[in-house]
Amino acid sequence: MSQVIDRSTLASAAFVRGLAHGEGAPTLIWVVDPALTAPGAGPGPLSTIAAELDAAGLRSLVAETTFPREPKVAQVDALAAEIRAVSNPIVIAVGGGSTMDGAKLAAAVAIAPDETLTYALSAVEYRGSPVPTVLVPTTSGTGSEASRTAIASTAQGAKLWFWGEELKTTAACLWPELTETVPAHFKAVCGFDAFAHAHESATGNNRSPEGVAFAATAIAHLCDHLPAYVRGEGGDAARLTQWGSFQAGEALNLGGTTIGHSIGHALGSVLPVAHGHAVAVVTDATITLTREGAPEAYADLERALDRGPLDAVWRQLRADCGVSLGFDGSASSAAALTEAACAEENMAMRVNTPMTFSEAQWAGICADIMRTYGGSD
Repeated sequence: MSQVIDRSTLASAAFVRGLAHGEGAPTLIWVVDPALTAPGAGPGPLSTIAAELDAAGLRSLVAETTFPREPKVAQVDALAAEIRAVSNPIVIAVGGGSTMDGAKLAAAVAIAPDETLTYALSAVEYRGSPVPTVLVPTTSGTGSEASRTAIASTAQGAKLWFWGEELKTTAACLWPELTETVPAHFKAVCGFDAFAHAHESATGNNRSPEGVAFAATAIAHLCDHLPAYVRGEGGDAARLTQWGSFQAGEALNLGGTTIGHSIGHALGSVLPVAHGHAVAVVTDATITLTREGAPEAYADLERALDRGPLDAVWRQLRADCGVSLGFDGSASSAAALTEAACAEENMAMRVNTPMTFSEAQWAGICADIMRTYGGSD
């Protein structure tokens, strides 16, 4: 499991120095979601920490590259170049899944002159230990702060996955107060993404007892605390939703994802539907289908969770959060969604799905999604 720290540890110069790989004083490279106030750009919690570390002799730089939406391969290449230009760097990424994915992927790529695409779909192994990273999530759902996966898109919009131990952060800073100002709908769909990570990793063909244990803990926390977090409660609601997201990320490491992410990635590539929203749509559309079609795949998770059929658990969580999953599908089609879902970059997730579907069945599922949730054929 990733090392977990809190805000006070992140502000500790001794801790941060201990992360460095090289000799001499490290330089901190802050990769910050553009919606946040970066260190030195004005008053805020990040400026406060950077000032404390600076006073202890640790220099900070703010990366020019940011990730306002899901990372593009070219953006990751740009950040990797920034990292290579710094002596003894430590990357501190503060933001949602886009920022964390982009930063940790760049930190792994930066140790060699290769372009990011070299490593897509695990085509080759990374060249060595990555630049040290600290990931500070400001949303609760992607699990990037725990997982050894990242997503980046090509210029054509195809979502590519990247995997490796090198993508697992050096430390995850869980600072739940940073997540409390996220809009309610975004809180919900991010939490639904965490549910999908737990559900898919514990019911896919690569499931394991260890993954089921992480997944059951994650889903329990999400069911118990996500609705209150969506309603605007802080405290335990924010803290334990974030912990559920982290646990789901650990489950993801062990079991991978299935149909929800295969079609979810495809939906996000053919339409401007945010990742968590897209995955929630596919979960809603397929969880009963896969549970009824492969009940043996669900048995261990349902036994560990002890809350009844998982599709009923999902429906209750969605109702408790009170958000719509509809989207505007008029700019694409079921055929385009099917083609994207069956593309090479989504094959591993299709293979991990506990049911085997024919091409016609995949097409039917995609058509149902576009019609039911997108109002389009």
